Amino acid sequence: MSCSHSVVLLNNALKIAVMKNGDLSLIQLCLDKEKRDITESVIAIYQNELNLLSDVVNLLVKRAVFHRQISSVDELTKLTTEIASYCADEFKKLNDKGAGNAGQHRFYSGTTG
Repeated sequence: MSCSHSVVLLNNALKIAVMKNGDLSLIQLCLDKEKRDITESVIAIYQNELNLLSDVVNLLVKRAVFHRQISSVDELTKLTTEIASYCADEFKKLNDKGAGNAGQHRFYSGTTG
């Protein structure tokens, strides 16, 4: 796998990395309780931002439901819209070549933490 040159962290649970060939990798971050270290596991590689956005929103909403951080349809609707908006904005930043892609960005630290 090519080394990434731009990274976005999502709520300390997921990471999106833009690879040198332009593909996007979705990475899950996990805490190894014994070693007290964060491990990374690649979930998937995407060529299409829309598919990645769909999967990210789905994973973060499922995480919020699992952790009982949302409990109504209204909360689900609000959270889904919020996550999709943050992700779309951040994808725009990652794709903006004029802004310099060599950095690391943190975004979305909403209710799914």
